[in-house]
Amino acid sequence: MKNVAYLLIAILMVSCGSNGTQSKYEQTIGDYLQTDKKGSKHDLKFKVIELNEQGTITVADSIAHLTDEFRKDKELIVKRVELAKKMTEELRSKTKKQNEIDQYNADIAVMNNRVDSLRNLPPDNLNGYDSRNANDVLALIIRCKYSIVPPRGTTVEETFDFYLSPDGSKCFGKTRAK
Repeated sequence: MKNVAYLLIAILMVSCGSNGTQSKYEQTIGDYLQTDKKGSKHDLKFKVIELNEQGTITVADSIAHLTDEFRKDKELIVKRVELAKKMTEELRSKTKKQNEIDQYNADIAVMNNRVDSLRNLPPDNLNGYDSRNANDVLALIIRCKYSIVPPRGTTVEETFDFYLSPDGSKCFGKTRAK
């Protein structure tokens, strides 16, 4: 009988503990949604319909994302320089004056150097990650289906993924759930 009592107490503690975390997420998301850009709070009759954790964002995830963004930006610039080089080559082929041909050749050489240096350029947007463990959690992803009642409006139901601090006390932003 004593063992059954201990088991019931343990189950109660675990269920209360998880509800505390869910409640913290609800509070953080509710505050985020009901606070405007000026910091004023509004009562939108926020009500959670469904709430669950979708995963985490780690240092490794963030580095991968930033590296990919850097690569995309770099490729866009490389393409623009290559387009300018192609246009310069076309202009060079149409001219007869040696001084213009020499200038176009010099411009093409500069563009070739820029493309080479851009292709070898390492990401420069990873400051602050040098000493971080790749497995450190930077954010929690919490999917929340909720209802709100905007001022002078009808009830709206939405589902968003919210990005919360690892302790669940701050909301960094949201994206519409897919």
